[in-house]
Amino acid sequence: MIYGMNSLAPTYKPSVHPVFYRLYPGHQGADRMLFYFLLALPVVNAIGDSTIYYFKEADAGGGMHPGIIRGIILIIFILLFGYQRIRDNKPTRYILAFLAYLFILTLFSSDVRLSFLSGYIKWFIPLMMFPVGVYFFRNTDQLLALNKAYVWGALLVCINLAVAQFTDFGISAYVEESFYTGGAGVGITNQLALILLTYPFLIRQRKKTSLHTRWMIYIVGFISLIFVLIAMKRAGIISLLAGTLIYLYLTQSRARFIRYFIIVIILFYLVFPAFQSVLAERYNARLEQMQNIEDEARYQEFFFVLKEFREGDIAHRLFGSELFNSGSTFGRKYFHSSRIIHSDLSSFFYGAGLIGLALYISVFVLLLRNGAGYRRILRMYPVDRELYAIYFALLLATFLISVSGSGTIGERCLAFLYLGAVTGLSGFKMYDRLKSKD
Repeated sequence: MIYGMNSLAPTYKPSVHPVFYRLYPGHQGADRMLFYFLLALPVVNAIGDSTIYYFKEADAGGGMHPGIIRGIILIIFILLFGYQRIRDNKPTRYILAFLAYLFILTLFSSDVRLSFLSGYIKWFIPLMMFPVGVYFFRNTDQLLALNKAYVWGALLVCINLAVAQFTDFGISAYVEESFYTGGAGVGITNQLALILLTYPFLIRQRKKTSLHTRWMIYIVGFISLIFVLIAMKRAGIISLLAGTLIYLYLTQSRARFIRYFIIVIILFYLVFPAFQSVLAERYNARLEQMQNIEDEARYQEFFFVLKEFREGDIAHRLFGSELFNSGSTFGRKYFHSSRIIHSDLSSFFYGAGLIGLALYISVFVLLLRNGAGYRRILRMYPVDRELYAIYFALLLATFLISVSGSGTIGERCLAFLYLGAVTGLSGFKMYDRLKSKD
């Protein structure tokens, strides 16, 4: 039976199971091992995303590479986590329903192997990180440990990007021989943008970290911001900007933010001459592309998907066609190549139909309502207010990256894990406080 907090949240009732928030005893046994395994995953993701193209060509497919090894490690973790640890709440139920629906549609693909490995797995693993976060995180110290793991992951990404500028290795998107991504893809800075949105919690908890760790956090954060700007990846910049605005609207720590923002502006001004020419060149190139956005494939594909919907039969409209295998059909038809649909919104609309699109949007809506319910209940606690300002910033940023078609398994994992962690921490607080009143 699920117990709702009717008197505490009349608009939305975050569900709390009577054994939902049982604190696993002392991090002992399998749970303790899994928790430390979990803290290593952000670093594993960063290594996987930052080294793929050191081992394969950017336009080549197949073969073993760090991205595949990363996926295997993540699947092993989820299998060890198991079904019994999944706790019952509304977002998790919708996530499981969405994954079940996608799995069934994958079986009807003309290339089941491709749809499963190149599409389904890349959603299954990240979405399962939400119930993982709900289960494991019970206090702010655990969340701080996760945040530090994110910083270590960001450090590895920054090292890869820094080395690439000296070796001229990797993709130089938008402008040739400009900014190189090393062993990573062009969307690697999206991951840095999401990690930067979690920084307010790190700064709030800075007294719990050593001086050396504190300086590492600040330096990695500043370098990450510079790389996000230089890369000129629109999804990363827009998601960071939109997330920051949401955070500022919801936080009670605006004065602290302004202080740190002024420091960042001063430092940015001091180092700006070092990358001014590169930034200006890339900015002008991206501005020119924006003026011709109607020629971009990501813009065109949405209207082609609408055309397919209007001309399709009832089965296509409801359930879609060739989920995660759009390259062999849609790509050949409209782009005369095996180009897949990039935007997740368009991908689910075409591949999973109206039902799949509704489930995809419902996951984000339920996470939004989940956060709104907890925030309403815990708004009198400063740490919780701060966490939910970050929660909504991260949720919006993740959705924007997903809609733009720039999302990868690595950044999705860190986003859904953090959303689940904040939910688990809040739920345990609610249950613990209600229990103490009995």
